[in-house]
Amino acid sequence: MNIWYRLQVSRNQHGLYAMAHQLLGNQLEAEDVVQDTFIKLWEQKESGKKVEKAWLYKVARNQCLDIIRRRKHALEYQMMQAVGADFHQEGADFSALNDELSSEIQEAIGQLEEPYQSLVVLREINGLNYQALANVLDLSLSQTKVYLHRARKQLKEILEQSYA
Repeated sequence: MNIWYRLQVSRNQHGLYAMAHQLLGNQLEAEDVVQDTFIKLWEQKESGKKVEKAWLYKVARNQCLDIIRRRKHALEYQMMQAVGADFHQEGADFSALNDELSSEIQEAIGQLEEPYQSLVVLREINGLNYQALANVLDLSLSQTKVYLHRARKQLKEILEQSYA
């Protein structure tokens, strides 16, 4: 196997897993996301395209969001079947999808909307800088800073409510 590829895997596997696990709340799904991300990295390398760290996080985040969307649709379908009526829940409660998470902070992060949730996970847990965040989320640098400020404010409000 290529030394460059091994280096990328060893440098990024833990951070990618931490982000995926935080977003998904499921160990096996997070492992699958990381593995699929590195498969895509290998394919990019073979095509001769330049790959940056932010690209890896973007690919992994997009895969996580796809899984979350599938969960939401499956949950809505199950609820409609159970009720037997036209039941539709707008913006399903994200924390219900992450009921495996135990700590208050993880639960609070789970309640944030996108892109706020990804911003908090990528910045506070994985330590990406503002420019890398902007690249991963396809935002301008100023949008990234504003959104991160809003995300932190919402997270603080959620945590204050849980302790009130």
